[in-house]
Amino acid sequence: MSETFFRIYPVVGLIAAVFLSPSPYLSFVPLALLVFYLYLRTSRRTLFWAQLSLLTDFFLFFALALLFQPLLGLFAVLVPLPMLGALSLSLEEVGRLSPAPLHPARRRPSNVSLTLFCIAALILLLSFPLGNQVLSLTSTASLAYLLILLAVVLRGLPPQPVEEERVKLRLVAGTKGDVVVKLVPQTAVGGKVFLSSPCDWIRVNPEMLTLHHAREFPLNVSVTPPLSGPSEVVLGGEFLDRWGLIESAFDLNPVRLYVIPRARYAAWLARKYLEGTNPGDLPLLSTSGVFRAAAASRTGVEYYGNRPYQAGDSMKSIDWKHSAKLNELVSKEFSELKGQPALILINLAVTDNEEADKLAYNIIATALSLAQESIPSALTAYDQDGVRLTTPVLPPRAILTRALGVAERMVSFVSPLKYLAPPDVARLRADLFRLRSVESDPAKALASLLEIEYRSLEEAARENPATAALLEGLAKGNKESNLVVISGRNHDAEALAFNLFKFSRRGYAIIEI
Repeated sequence: MSETFFRIYPVVGLIAAVFLSPSPYLSFVPLALLVFYLYLRTSRRTLFWAQLSLLTDFFLFFALALLFQPLLGLFAVLVPLPMLGALSLSLEEVGRLSPAPLHPARRRPSNVSLTLFCIAALILLLSFPLGNQVLSLTSTASLAYLLILLAVVLRGLPPQPVEEERVKLRLVAGTKGDVVVKLVPQTAVGGKVFLSSPCDWIRVNPEMLTLHHAREFPLNVSVTPPLSGPSEVVLGGEFLDRWGLIESAFDLNPVRLYVIPRARYAAWLARKYLEGTNPGDLPLLSTSGVFRAAAASRTGVEYYGNRPYQAGDSMKSIDWKHSAKLNELVSKEFSELKGQPALILINLAVTDNEEADKLAYNIIATALSLAQESIPSALTAYDQDGVRLTTPVLPPRAILTRALGVAERMVSFVSPLKYLAPPDVARLRADLFRLRSVESDPAKALASLLEIEYRSLEEAARENPATAALLEGLAKGNKESNLVVISGRNHDAEALAFNLFKFSRRGYAIIEI
């Protein structure tokens, strides 16, 4: 009821000013204000229109006093006082539609409050040289109203508008965890709380809370902590009171994290397996399903995917439907994990502690998955300086024991090269095949350039320790082993791309972890 009164009062006041105007020419001013006010009230309620309506209400506060000044004199100051209620409603509407504050200060006046204070102060200063007492009293009343409203907000706003109930969460690095945290409002002023995370591995939902009479709010926090993550989840918060006058920033620490390194967890699972107990409940990244799905060769029986046609592919393997859509030949690939042992090819070079943790996890998890499938394996490890270890084909439990030792032998390596993606040797060979069939000088020139690139990759692969480790592992183990590659793709990116292409064409099943 009161809201309806405050919204109708400016309309009634402007209509009365139209009829009570001493001059027909002066009646045009309240009529124009009335039309503009009604237009704003019937327009879309976006932030821009809400701010424009607020400024209109604020100026109407002064306009009504000036319009009735010829009739009432100093008592005209009393006419716009009910407009303060309409001004309060407009402030609340702007506060509801305002986005998160962008200022890092702990507490500061908002742009809306600064604008209103500046307008009122400027009108007060102008009233003195104009000698208009009604305008002076009206601007003084508006400043008093704003100061009282500001005092109410500051008195009811503690340093932290919401208080969190902390929870503890234990996670393996790289795994996802979800918790629900209760937030309890600490202010009766009301307003909006905006929450954000400084880390991309922390997600909160909802990101905006409207404080009202509810005793508590549930906050969903989702984390996927890396090894280097902090021990506490810290959220940044911004608060805007219900009238949008004060902005304040604060921090929340809703979750206490206990991050378990991947390598430590994988080693614990491996030791439990060797002791003959259950391996645990959390999933491994390298499971036996990976070995069934990731191996790709053109001689299997299970459909794996499509790739560009390469010279020598059988016509039976061409996917004619997709070839017609893409206007180029596309071949089907099939997966097959043969019955031969596995050769685990490991690059021990890492660039930081987090990469070392991931590599150690992959080494142990891969060996454990092979052991669970009872697949005998050989192991060969290398770094940027050469081959470090090569074993013959060993039983599953023996290779798991060796993997635990290899996971501790990683070396730090700073590579000046950054690979966005490994070279696509298969596409390079396919492009060469197409260009050689074209009789034109530009095609021959381009083919010669691609041939140089191919030879450069071949030469780089020949000199890389990854090639020596692969050949030594096959020679010491089983020459028909399935290849399992574990690498961070740093110094060996080009060599692995070339060798895996070459061995896949020979019919080897290749799994990249």
